[in-house]
Amino acid sequence: MLDVSSGRFKELNARYRAVTGWILPMEMISHSETYENLELYISRCEKAGRDLLPEIYGWDFENHIY
Repeated sequence: MLDVSSGRFKELNARYRAVTGWILPMEMISHSETYENLELYISRCEKAGRDLLPEIYGWDFENHIY
C-alpha cells in the first residue's frame, strides 16, 4: 500500500516529475499499488524519457476510460 506522505513515495514522485513535469496522478493509481511496481513503472518512464503510465495502466483519455 502506498503512503503518499512517506519519503519513499516522495522520491518516486520527484523522479516521475523530473521526467514528465507532472506529479504522480494518485487519483488514477490505486493506493493498493506496490512501491516495487510503481518504481518499476517510473524506471520505464525514465528510460523512455516520457510518461508511460497511461499505457501501463491502460488509461484511455479520448474515450474517458480510466
